[in-house]
Amino acid sequence: MKIVLAFGSLAADPDDGARWAWGLEHLFGFDALGHEVFWLESLASSGDPARDQHRIGTFLGRVKALGMEGRGALLLFDPALSIDEWTLKTAQVCGTSKDRIRETTRSADLVWNLCGALRRPLLSLFRRRVLVDWDPGVLQVSALARDPSIREHHVFLSVGAKIEDHDCEVPRLGLTWHRFTPFVYLPMWPVRADPGQHAPFTDVVHWSRGELRLRDRTLSTGQRDGYLRYADLPGQAKRPFELAARSLAKEVSPDRERMLAAGWTVVDAREVAGTPDAYRTYIAQSRAQIACPTPISRELKTGSLSDRSVRYLATGRPVLAEDTGFSEHLPTGQGLVGFRDIDEAREAVADIDANYEQHSRAAREMAVELFDARRCLQKMLSVC
Repeated sequence: MKIVLAFGSLAADPDDGARWAWGLEHLFGFDALGHEVFWLESLASSGDPARDQHRIGTFLGRVKALGMEGRGALLLFDPALSIDEWTLKTAQVCGTSKDRIRETTRSADLVWNLCGALRRPLLSLFRRRVLVDWDPGVLQVSALARDPSIREHHVFLSVGAKIEDHDCEVPRLGLTWHRFTPFVYLPMWPVRADPGQHAPFTDVVHWSRGELRLRDRTLSTGQRDGYLRYADLPGQAKRPFELAARSLAKEVSPDRERMLAAGWTVVDAREVAGTPDAYRTYIAQSRAQIACPTPISRELKTGSLSDRSVRYLATGRPVLAEDTGFSEHLPTGQGLVGFRDIDEAREAVADIDANYEQHSRAAREMAVELFDARRCLQKMLSVC
């Protein structure tokens, strides 16, 4: 098949190694299955020509380094334009020609629209449109207040394992959602040696704030609220914990002081995980992942597991994650351990440290058996 991967956030942030690794999982996975892939990125200009050129140059340089020259393009738009005015005519095309873009959109079997990055009118250029939802709850609740072109798609995929369960409160929007598991391109993530019991439990996060209203409820969409809920875990578990987060590492703030006082180490994600290679190294140097999802995911019972978590698992790193309902659809207890409160989290930390080799082996086995990108992407394509 000829598949266009539509991204909307990679070129905008060349120093986000975790986000770039997420993008490469799709690219390498489809390529391994034998599909022809075209990489399409859309970006609003920053208004600063030097900054734009840096972002464009980094994106095209990585496309070339991957051997995809001619199979990747960036559409740059004037920031004064509304999304409705983002067309091929108004775009500055970087990396190829407008004629090549037109030919690609006409001949593509489908567009793989990640997180709804591509909106109409650009979306309407494709005859078959697949929406891939990596942020269940946020995408659907946001759609109740504004139109992100969701209904312009033909197939709807969601990483929310519980999105079709009766107790999941994510609005279905009258659509049928096909569930998928997060996946990892295993050749990118070889097993690494145990870094030792003094290595920290870590995560790479965006220390963000945000809220959405759903009927009479206010739901937090910020990762900060997920982690502040468990701020006291290092002191109770009596072991190192570390977060790689940009703003938290650089800015003096009550949040930073709260986390440091509770025993967390905070580092700048740009410095320790600014490229996919650095991101892999950071995970390998971690003892395990501590994953605290956004409160909206827990409260709406999405059942989602972070894409970061499966990379830790593939590397042989156990994952300790607050349970959003994923334990109803995935095996837990060895390798992947869920918790619902700080007492369960503290007990799980002790068990992981006491039985590390067993948890590490189970983590890799789970990644191979359940989260192999080639197998997962093939299943996703089968419903498209």
